[in-house]
Amino acid sequence: MKKILLAMFIALSMTGCSKEDEAASGFSQAEKEALQVLNGTFVCEETTLVFTPFDSPTPKKSTLSDVPIDFCGTLHYSSKYYEDDYYFYITPSKGEISAFATHSEKSDYFNAFMGKTWVYEIIDADTITLFDTALSNPLFQTETYKRR
Repeated sequence: MKKILLAMFIALSMTGCSKEDEAASGFSQAEKEALQVLNGTFVCEETTLVFTPFDSPTPKKSTLSDVPIDFCGTLHYSSKYYEDDYYFYITPSKGEISAFATHSEKSDYFNAFMGKTWVYEIIDADTITLFDTALSNPLFQTETYKRR
């Protein structure tokens, strides 16, 4: 029984260390490559997106709990009908950008109720496509954004 507990403790300790090592190392190579492009102003018709990456993953707390999520940067979204500021993180393996509205009063919090997820594709250094996953048809509702 003691050997089993010892083995479980060692396994859990090793898992915890690897996560801490990942967090200390910063962005993954895939994240770095995507953030090189997702840096600056992109425009599609009447919508403007301004991506400002952080130097390293930056934790922000949820309004639902104090459990932090590491974000890659800030995103200012502006269209004819809506404007807001977000914290965003990317999941390169899924090609997704997830963004949550910044908290209006606490800079270290994000609004867990105000979120968006886009499927993204980097076409080149000046062109990205985004599909808002809240919409129904990526064939007709994927937008192309050009760097300004």
